[in-house]
Amino acid sequence: MGNTQVQNNIETSVIYCGDCLQKLKDFPDESINLVYIDPPFNSNRNYEAFWGDRKEKRAFDDRFGDAEHYINWMTPRLIQLARSIKHTGSFYYHCDWHASHYVKVRLDQLFGFNNFLSEIVWCYRERGISKKYWNRKHDTIFAYAKSFGKHIFNSSDVLEPYSDEYLKKFKYSDGNGNYMIRGKNINGSPVQRADGLTPKTEEKYPDLTYRQYVKDGILPLDWWVLPLLNKASSERLGYPTQKPLTLLDRIVKASSKPGDIVLDAFCGCGTTLVAAQRLGRKWIGIDISPTACRVMGKRLSDVFGLKEGIDFFIRDLPKTIEELMKYPPFEFQNWAINALGGIPSARKVGDMGIDGYLYPSDVELKKEKGDDLFGAIDRRYPVQVKQHQAGRPDMDKFETAMRRDGRSLGFFVALSFSKPAMDEIDRVKRDEQLIIIPLTAQQIIDEETKLNI
Repeated sequence: MGNTQVQNNIETSVIYCGDCLQKLKDFPDESINLVYIDPPFNSNRNYEAFWGDRKEKRAFDDRFGDAEHYINWMTPRLIQLARSIKHTGSFYYHCDWHASHYVKVRLDQLFGFNNFLSEIVWCYRERGISKKYWNRKHDTIFAYAKSFGKHIFNSSDVLEPYSDEYLKKFKYSDGNGNYMIRGKNINGSPVQRADGLTPKTEEKYPDLTYRQYVKDGILPLDWWVLPLLNKASSERLGYPTQKPLTLLDRIVKASSKPGDIVLDAFCGCGTTLVAAQRLGRKWIGIDISPTACRVMGKRLSDVFGLKEGIDFFIRDLPKTIEELMKYPPFEFQNWAINALGGIPSARKVGDMGIDGYLYPSDVELKKEKGDDLFGAIDRRYPVQVKQHQAGRPDMDKFETAMRRDGRSLGFFVALSFSKPAMDEIDRVKRDEQLIIIPLTAQQIIDEETKLNI
């Protein structure tokens, strides 16, 4: 699917960075064909994520305290999503045991109990760890129609193959295909067996009250056994709640048509967008994390060869200091290094004073099997990022890190630099030929270009 397009007064092939509540208010009524969301689960846990080859690590907190707080936070977003869905559209809410019961009640109120389609249980197998309760190995996906009976459901597109054991029952054949016997035998004359062998006497069934013919497949039930992504999967990016593409493929195929608009308002690493793109649907993604938005863009480029700024756009990345100050330090670091055209370090805690690296423009970045991306490349320049005014102690630590790494040129990004910090930058350049280039966050915003080194 090519360049971004405007359909139903809404732009597609776009990733919006920010709180979906604000962006959804701009969407026209009944403009989206299919919405899938996998929002924070209120799981009372902190996650740390590694992002593919870039190995960007971030922690995000989906802690809401209690179910009431969580539902109150989600409700205004759900109202906007329900408003934006077409009357022929569908909505899927992916959750787990922490808040699923409360979510179902609120969705019934917003979409109407009679528009409820299915409670899909996604089952998966992992090693059990609890000895105090039944191990929890499933997620719940609530499916709703905007208007029951008018919604799209492509059952023939999501049929599953029969088991070999079941197919063995279809051993007879006639002009209509292979069939199995159902009902009472009335008379006896030969029929042709499906395997071409001569029928036995007891297999002569020309007139039956009912013959069941084998079909192309069976419609999936409301419990799906699909494996989680394992650590060795080529699909895996390291996002802690990343869902397998097979799961999103099934949902997109069943509840949309080619050319329809698919929206994921909490799209994380972009699995919904990948499924929509490869199935010929138009798509829109929203995520509050600048890091996630950049990862989605890279994934679309890697998988489909799409070019940012031509085939898709990332909108609303932070543009002011005030916006940047709202992000956690690790998000601020990722923003700064990505904006410079670098690659964040794999470690955020105990990173030995280096948050990432910039590479000369003539260096080809590629990951060799078994190597860290950084390990195979020696020509690199360290970057340190601070979400405050950098002082003399910050410079001392970065100098030590540069010496330890054997580097004579490095970049330091901060909100501002104290006079002692600038004096130290001048001193090490004069006395030790150690060059530290200071850059403020405002300078990066003003430039809006990658460093060319």
